[in-house]
Amino acid sequence: MSRSSGNQPGPAIAASDNSSSKNETCQICYKRGHNARNCWWRCDMRYTDDFQSSSSLPPSSGAPQAHVAQTSNASTGVTDWFLDSGATHHVTSDINNLSSFEPYEGPDQLHIGDGKGLTITHIGSATVCLGVHSIILTNVLLVPDFTKNLISLSQILADNNLTIDFHSCFCIIKDSLTSKILLQGRTCNGLYLLTTTAPVFPQALIGERVAADLWHSRLGHPSFTVTRKFITDYHLPCNKTEFHMCTDCSLAKSHKLPFSCSNSLSVAPLDLIHADVWGPAPVVTSNGFRYYVVFIDDCTKFVWIFFLHSKDEVLQVFTNFKLQVENLMSSTIKILRTDGGTEFKTIAKRFPQLVHQITCPYTPEQNGVTERKHRHIVELSLAAISHASLPLTLWDETFSSTVYLINRLPPANFSTPSPFEMLFNRAPDYLSLRVLGCQCFPFTRPYSQHKLQPRSTACVFLGYAMSQKGYRCLHIQSGRIFVSRHVIFNEQVYPFQSESAQSHTTPSAESNDVLWAPLLLQRRSLNASGPTDASGPSTSENDSLNSSGPSDASAQLILSPIIADNRPVSSASARPSQRSSNSNSTDRDSDQVQITTLCPSLSSSTSHPTFVPSTASTVANSSGSSHAMVTRSKDNTRRSKNFPDFVAYMATTPADSDPTTFLQATKVPHWQEAMSNEFSALLHNNTWVLVPPPANQNIVGCKWIFKTKRHADGTVERYKARLVAKGFTQEEGVDYFDTFSPVVRPTTIRIVLSIAVSNHWVIRQLDVSNAFLHGELHETVYMHQPPGFVNPATPSHVCLLKKALYGLKQSPRAWFQTLSAALLALGFHGSKFDPSLFIAHHNRQTVIVLIYVDDIIITGTSASGVATLINTLQKRFALKDLGPLHFFLAIAVLTNKAGVLLSQKQYILDLLCRTHMANAQPMSTPMAVNSSLSKYDGEPFHDPKLYRAVVGALQYITITRPDITFPVNKCSQFMHSPTSVHWSAVKRILRYLKGSADHGLLLKPSGSPLLHAYTDSDWAGCPDDRRSTSAFCIYLGPNLISWSSKKQPTVSKSSTEAEYRSLALAGAELAWVQYILKELHITLSQPPVLWCNNIGATYLASNPMFHARTKHVEIDFHFIRERVVNKQLLVKFISSRDQIADGLTKGLTVNRFLDIISKLMVCCDPST
Repeated sequence: MSRSSGNQPGPAIAASDNSSSKNETCQICYKRGHNARNCWWRCDMRYTDDFQSSSSLPPSSGAPQAHVAQTSNASTGVTDWFLDSGATHHVTSDINNLSSFEPYEGPDQLHIGDGKGLTITHIGSATVCLGVHSIILTNVLLVPDFTKNLISLSQILADNNLTIDFHSCFCIIKDSLTSKILLQGRTCNGLYLLTTTAPVFPQALIGERVAADLWHSRLGHPSFTVTRKFITDYHLPCNKTEFHMCTDCSLAKSHKLPFSCSNSLSVAPLDLIHADVWGPAPVVTSNGFRYYVVFIDDCTKFVWIFFLHSKDEVLQVFTNFKLQVENLMSSTIKILRTDGGTEFKTIAKRFPQLVHQITCPYTPEQNGVTERKHRHIVELSLAAISHASLPLTLWDETFSSTVYLINRLPPANFSTPSPFEMLFNRAPDYLSLRVLGCQCFPFTRPYSQHKLQPRSTACVFLGYAMSQKGYRCLHIQSGRIFVSRHVIFNEQVYPFQSESAQSHTTPSAESNDVLWAPLLLQRRSLNASGPTDASGPSTSENDSLNSSGPSDASAQLILSPIIADNRPVSSASARPSQRSSNSNSTDRDSDQVQITTLCPSLSSSTSHPTFVPSTASTVANSSGSSHAMVTRSKDNTRRSKNFPDFVAYMATTPADSDPTTFLQATKVPHWQEAMSNEFSALLHNNTWVLVPPPANQNIVGCKWIFKTKRHADGTVERYKARLVAKGFTQEEGVDYFDTFSPVVRPTTIRIVLSIAVSNHWVIRQLDVSNAFLHGELHETVYMHQPPGFVNPATPSHVCLLKKALYGLKQSPRAWFQTLSAALLALGFHGSKFDPSLFIAHHNRQTVIVLIYVDDIIITGTSASGVATLINTLQKRFALKDLGPLHFFLAIAVLTNKAGVLLSQKQYILDLLCRTHMANAQPMSTPMAVNSSLSKYDGEPFHDPKLYRAVVGALQYITITRPDITFPVNKCSQFMHSPTSVHWSAVKRILRYLKGSADHGLLLKPSGSPLLHAYTDSDWAGCPDDRRSTSAFCIYLGPNLISWSSKKQPTVSKSSTEAEYRSLALAGAELAWVQYILKELHITLSQPPVLWCNNIGATYLASNPMFHARTKHVEIDFHFIRERVVNKQLLVKFISSRDQIADGLTKGLTVNRFLDIISKLMVCCDPST
């Protein structure tokens, strides 16, 4: 009825008087004294009829409220709650009123008005609902013996932001902030009563109360915090709110845990060193660097940076760094902290006394000092590169200068001084700093070749010299770097920003792919101590370079250790073919290196002729100059202490280089054809069958290798593509076992060739096509299908290998066993002293077979016997009959009237090209007189890999060149740690080979075979350990067949002992040669003669008496006495002047050396 009166027209409402309105109850706010028309809240939608009806708020205690109660009772049940101002807690007697609960622990009871105490069984939460509105009650006590449900006024107001208006027959509960009516109660027997409905939940959720862990699973494994709040807010039936660890969440949601801030700090320098490697850089520097390693002192945060060609240089770099820094700081490195990279694992083995802390895998945050420093260095360097428009190939120069500045800058909060000041206890010199990449003018008067040349030249400032007190200045046109303290700077001009320089040197964003490749090939020669050749004097000869400078003298060593200053100082001298005709400089040890400039010339002409290479025609004119030689003293220059580094790939152009990847080969037709031919041969030989990939089996990868086969004169014979297995992925004991396979010894080859030449035997050469494919595999090996030749029908299948394939560890052994079995079946027998030598004697005919993998030499007394053997082998294997022996293992076999010359001319020329020594000035001898190399000579060489590669190539050349055996042996003793002096010795050997590339070993015909040898020693010749060098050379008739120069394993106390050890070494080799000759049915007319130039050693060899001076010699060396006594060996004295082995123990003068090599049978082709 009240709703009807509220909807009457305006005049009817206005007709009502004031007296009647005082007794009315407002139908909007339910307050007395006014009606709905005069209500202040009539325009508030929250108090409108629609809103009230939607909120199920009855206007009074009449029928509408009863109606709601009836509806709720029909659907979900009715609960009466009484508001009690005297209650301290909410109380209920029905557990169904609680949405969540847990057992109540404790002795507390509920005391009622009569003083009786009732037991509390549970405590939980309840929800008071009327329609869509509800209020959460917390800490509700469950008392089964209580008869009512009480709401504590004090607790409900404390837990909720509510306002309760009490009236005579009803009460209203409103939101305090919005005044929104939430619930309305009525009076019952003098108490305020809330008749509520139970909350309506989806039927799937209504049921048995379950644990919180089950709700966590039902809801899809949200976090425990979300699950707990969801259960509370949506009144889910839950009897336990505590959670247990969820294994599934731990497996699925594992992530990196946050790191707490570290407050630990070392108290003294070198207590803790952080180290890390950065790279590879996307652009190779002009010095060939792709990485750098930093060492950071934890106490002072001082940074050392070293540039690397590869990561395996870290051990050598750290070794040098440790020696330097510990010497400078008079302390030792206690702890080294790095990641788990393999480049650092060798450090722990090398320095067991060092505590090596390794970060957890994939946890760089544990070494955050270096990670943050990488960002610091790179960001500042990129800013400097951008500011000066420097080419990216100079990033090593920029990074070095950046570290120089970082060490002189305090931290951002200025909490501590700069690292430099903390380490050296003095402030750095900031006045000497200049902007990187700006224009500068160094003093170049010492480099001028005449008095009218300019005193300086425009350069680019590259940074600060680390081992010298000066600035590094790049001359763009020539690519050389000057180091000087006399420099004038123009910090407003940046040469690389100029249009011409940028077009030549700085790659643009649109042409990176085009310009970066040439930048990778640009090189500069190295001289860490100063400019080489005509670049000017080193620090020891020109005070202008080291009297003062931007860095402090006492800190020079620590600012950048040895490897850190391996950034080159390029020489401005042109190669010999480009020198000016009026140049006074003579050829030097480093002049002959072909220098590739850092940057191309900025213009077609220049005002500084000193630094501009002249044309080749000028050299022809200069060669006719009246000055036959200009010495260094006349030129006022000295030989540099360090020498340029070289890169092997610069020796060839892309046009004639072999492809290194399958993608490169697919772009060239003849390589495509080579791959097709190889694949066809593999299928023809039934090398594999395709099978589904087996489970839990190792599957080996494969790749294509490309090689241009050449004739002895260097012309192309054919293009060879070979499919090789990635044997490094094989597992020992699973897919391979034994791997050893013999190859013929060079001495055996020379013995057989000497006999064949002396007896005019035919010598034939064979090449086995796909030799390894003939070997049978006894192990089960699976391999991926070859790139580019995957079977489209079964692309997921793998190859089950039936035949040995190149690259497999057991392939050489399998092939050798197959070939040796075939030869044994033909009546051959293998030598007991060289397994790769096979001999057959039949009807007074002898056939000899020498095997070096797939290259075979056949000779014998009968040409028909040799031909028969070749035909038989061709039926069994795919052979290529190459005819008479002419080119074997990169050795040219030149037949002439004098005999056979074994030459490696083409191999030598290729080596000279790879090392840029093709234009070097030839030397008369491979080693200087009285040269004594020591491991302590010079500075560490910047590229040990290059040193080892070149020395390894020289060792192979000694197969036909005994004249370089001793210097190569000396250089080989420093493979582990070469220095600049050792590299200089290697270059001298190369220069000697430049002038004698066409020389080789001559094998002459002879009559009756006589075996004799020469032995010599250099007593205590090694300055490091005073060990001696043993040498011998063995002749079969006039032909040199074996020689050696070797450092003795122990120290000899006298020259007699050293000579005697050489006698024993030569005697053992002679005995082996005798056994080989005996198997070949070669009879010696007399015992071998061993010539020695030490009388004491000759007496000791034939006199069985011991005395105090010889009793310390090992007994095993005295086997030579037994051979002398048994007339198997003759030891005779020879003068030192006639001792041929003298050239294998020391450096000789030119005349003496020429005399020796003629007796060593080293000569050029007599026919030419």
